[in-house]
Amino acid sequence: MTDDRDNMPKPASDVLLTFPPRLLTLEESNLVAEWLSLAADVSLAYVSTRRSDDPAIYQRVVISDAPDNRATHLVHAPSGLRLWVKLTIGRDEGAELFGSLSAALNSIRHVLG
Repeated sequence: MTDDRDNMPKPASDVLLTFPPRLLTLEESNLVAEWLSLAADVSLAYVSTRRSDDPAIYQRVVISDAPDNRATHLVHAPSGLRLWVKLTIGRDEGAELFGSLSAALNSIRHVLG
């Protein structure tokens, strides 16, 4: 007997998570730094670039707006695609797609023009 769930289409965000994240450009890394400097209540944001980092965060923007600095959001651009994925971690888990890095970051804290 087969499980009908095996034949159900996956949400687009689940499919996109199978694409590895691409490296951020220098301009994109600078945008993350600018966003963090303007988002005063966000305690932590960095781009995971060390190969020894957890594969779940490697080459993603890791953001924490939690008092204990645990990751609350991951943002990345899937390789070969022209969009950004924002993953919310924790209580309100979910994934959202954006046309730009600034739109993805502003969905967390709207501070960029």
